[in-house]
Amino acid sequence: MLALVVAFSLVIGFVVAAGMIGRESRRLSLQPRQPVWRLEEAAVFVEDELPFDVAAKIDGETLRELLRVHLNQLQFKSDPGDVDEIAEESTAIQHVYREALSQGIEITRPTIDAVVKAHFRYLNAIGALGAASSPE
Repeated sequence: MLALVVAFSLVIGFVVAAGMIGRESRRLSLQPRQPVWRLEEAAVFVEDELPFDVAAKIDGETLRELLRVHLNQLQFKSDPGDVDEIAEESTAIQHVYREALSQGIEITRPTIDAVVKAHFRYLNAIGALGAASSPE
C-alpha cells in the first residue's frame, strides 16, 4: 500500500513538473531573440562592408580594437534614454577617433568613419539598435 502511494506521488510530481516546464518553454519560445554582439562575427561583417580602399589600410587586430572601442562608447558613455544620441553617427565617430588616438592606434578619420558606419549596420542587422533585418 505504501509503495502504491509513493508511486502515485511520483507520477503526480512528474506530471506537474512536465506541465510547468512545457508552459515555460512555450512562453520563452514566443519571446523575440535577444541580440548578441560577437566580436568575430562583427569583425567579419564590418570587413565585408568596408570599401576596398579602407579595408586595404586596416588590419584585423586594429579593426577588432576599433569595434571594442565603439561598443564600449555605446555601452558605457551614452545615455540609455536618448536613442537619438546613440544613432548620431558623427558624435560616435568623434568619440571613437579620440579614444583610438588616446590608445595609440594609428588610424585616419575616413577609416574610422567607414568602420563606425559599417558597425552601425551590423548592430541594426542583429537587432541591437532596432528590429533585426532578417530572422536567424
